[in-house]
Amino acid sequence: MSSFLLKKKSQKTLEEKIAKKSPRTQEEYRLVIKQFQKFCWEFYDGRTDKEIFDELSILKESEQNSAIYDVLQNWIDWNYGHNVLTSTLKQYFSILKQYFHYCGFRLHPQDIKDNIEFKKRIKEELYALQIEDIQKIFTVVKPRMRGFYLALISTGARPGELLQVKKQDIDFSHKRIKITIHPENVKTGQGRSIWLTKEAGAYLTMRVRDLNDEDLVWTTNENPMLAEKNASKTFSRYCDQVGFTERYHSNNYRKITLYSFRSYFFNLAADVHREGYAHRMTGHGGYLPQYDRMSDEKKADWFLKLEPHLLIDDSERKTEEIAMLTRKNIDNEHLIARITKLEKEKQGSDELKSLIDEYLKDYFEDIFSKIEFTKNKPHKNIITS
Repeated sequence: MSSFLLKKKSQKTLEEKIAKKSPRTQEEYRLVIKQFQKFCWEFYDGRTDKEIFDELSILKESEQNSAIYDVLQNWIDWNYGHNVLTSTLKQYFSILKQYFHYCGFRLHPQDIKDNIEFKKRIKEELYALQIEDIQKIFTVVKPRMRGFYLALISTGARPGELLQVKKQDIDFSHKRIKITIHPENVKTGQGRSIWLTKEAGAYLTMRVRDLNDEDLVWTTNENPMLAEKNASKTFSRYCDQVGFTERYHSNNYRKITLYSFRSYFFNLAADVHREGYAHRMTGHGGYLPQYDRMSDEKKADWFLKLEPHLLIDDSERKTEEIAMLTRKNIDNEHLIARITKLEKEKQGSDELKSLIDEYLKDYFEDIFSKIEFTKNKPHKNIITS
């Protein structure tokens, strides 16, 4: 007679097993299982996944092992027939393995390696979104969605992360609006703070005026995966309206998607500051923040230096460029005054040399930034997750 402890464990539902995972991960489990059920119905002539598992359970061990991997390989090939990428399919497969385990079929890593084949990933050169592209798309975008897109550009956040932001996550007490992204809403399980440009902040301020603290800011859909799917469809319609319909040859995926804003931010952040800063602000999982910490004050200061490059509206960009040059002029006037004073006093030669070096450095950096700003040189695209 089996122990009541084991019986209690076996009665745990799959929903109970995944209950401690993030809402997004739970949705991914449901998606993969639903998709596997659809595969069973289509591929095995109207049979359910339960019927497939029942059939596997009556087979002898050697036959069962062979049949399990046949089912899994057929499922993989079926997905390729539906234009699912290898990278996405491997994520789905890791969930499906756990579903098989839950149904009583343990898969050994070596057996998976010996019996399962994925297509080799083909890496095409990814399209680098340009400001002219964004401006063209914005000619047909409704104000509500424009605010969401500007927030994506300002932060480099994943669309699903911003779609889970509530009014209570927004802090208006700083020079720029600060948003807290909570760990449970992040793919990597790592929370962070992000900032909005004045341009994006203006749209958000209007948006949250009539919301309660618990209300979502950019959607009313509580299901994060469905909210992101709907947002992607809406953005695709806008792209179609302005003629951005190009797709990659290898997988037929669109060249411009909501994630293009994420790459756009990453490239600018890496150019203005450094790549580590760009990884930090976009919340990349491979980045190690425990060794590279920044205070909110420093984050805000660095963001203010990046902000002029993130502005989309031409008038906003010109206004900010004038303000930036004015600030630079004032700083240079103070610097020149100090240099003149030191020259007259003929002392502090080390300080004088340092000040002159600083002035020359700022002068040439200013010239080169103007050249980059006017030419809008394309940036090398970075693949982001």
